[in-house]
Amino acid sequence: MSHAVLAALGENIRVCDSADFDATNDYLLRGADLTGVANSQTGIFSCWVRIDGGNSAQISLLHNALARFLIIRNSSNKFRLVGKNAAGAAIIDIATSSTYLASTTWLNVLIAWDLANTTASIYISDISDFASSGILNDTLDYTDTDWAIGAIINGNAKFDGCMSELYFAPGQYLDFSVIANRRKFISSSLRPVYLGSDGSLPTGTAPLVYSHLDDGEAVANFATNRGTGGNFSITGTLDTGSTSPSD
Repeated sequence: MSHAVLAALGENIRVCDSADFDATNDYLLRGADLTGVANSQTGIFSCWVRIDGGNSAQISLLHNALARFLIIRNSSNKFRLVGKNAAGAAIIDIATSSTYLASTTWLNVLIAWDLANTTASIYISDISDFASSGILNDTLDYTDTDWAIGAIINGNAKFDGCMSELYFAPGQYLDFSVIANRRKFISSSLRPVYLGSDGSLPTGTAPLVYSHLDDGEAVANFATNRGTGGNFSITGTLDTGSTSPSD
């Protein structure tokens, strides 16, 4: 199904499915670096998640081979982003103040960072939830040999739950304190919005990673990257989630 407009709400809602990661053997690997990736000081990440388990354990959303960049829900049950420079020194380490446990509720994790201005933001389901232990004016080392979704590269810290509309745009930036910029990803009714077939609508440029499922689409297509960074491969077997964030 293509994107749908919910007329009663006057909102452009993305009708989508979700991919269920079973925390046993399911995750995605790029098998190479992201095509076209370059080191920079900025980035945007958005993903809808339903956490089904793994309380007080680290579960990974996005991770690269040298652990120079990662987004996880850590063992303190907080969403956390860590980015490093080419020397392996952490130059951004941010997390939520609140904790997030297993629940039937879908969450939108929306993060943006601009190290040149030593600023970053985290919004969880349209609410600012940000704690920083450090942001330095330096350049992030995004170039690597592999990237993983739903685990770290070696298969540990597997995600337990469902994901939908995963978007990662290194080298791009939006100020999410501006409501109109958040509305490019999440509607006022807390549902996903249409990002474009290649994810380019929020900024005008396609992200390197945009993993998406139309309503009823084969779940294996979650590994087909609609962004420009190249496809992933599936380890294990994904199932279609029993719910989605557009329900």
